[in-house]
Amino acid sequence: MFEISTLFGLPAHALLVHAAVVLVPLAVVGFVAIGWKRVWRDRYSLPVTALVVVGAAFAFLAKQTGSPLKQSIRRVADQAGGLANFGEHPEQGDTAFIFAIIFALTTVGVWAVGRHREKFGLPTWAPTASYAVALIPAALALVTMAQVGHSGAQLVWTDLGTFAATPVTCFLARVRFVAATAIPERR
Repeated sequence: MFEISTLFGLPAHALLVHAAVVLVPLAVVGFVAIGWKRVWRDRYSLPVTALVVVGAAFAFLAKQTGSPLKQSIRRVADQAGGLANFGEHPEQGDTAFIFAIIFALTTVGVWAVGRHREKFGLPTWAPTASYAVALIPAALALVTMAQVGHSGAQLVWTDLGTFAATPVTCFLARVRFVAATAIPERR
């Protein structure tokens, strides 16, 4: 579709993914909170829906920027004679993106049912039922976003020093290699 690889000279994925990992769970918490009272649903449904949609948009951007980063890391690892291992992170990212989009669509549906129930001739229990149904994708979006966030953090922090993390890690490995081979030993 389109490819963004860097923002402000840094890997775009590393910057954009944080918005998705924060906004989607925050939106789930907001969505669950407004369910406690009908008055809260009526008053805060639109801002929470907007938050969910923005979180899903960042999940999309994180997914789109993951591939260029993955290719960049593989290229650097190949040049350095290493292998890049991403584990299940790319697949988990795809799953988290799908559930973030489904959550966004169902949340828009909940807002529309609550806002236009009478206009569409829906029964009085329709807003509550739509909210209850939307809790399922909300929970799935939360769980999958937590999983992908955790696996991404593991790639960066647990695998430091290998070629499984980031271009920064690869750069540091190169610096250590150059330093180790270029500086003569003192006796």
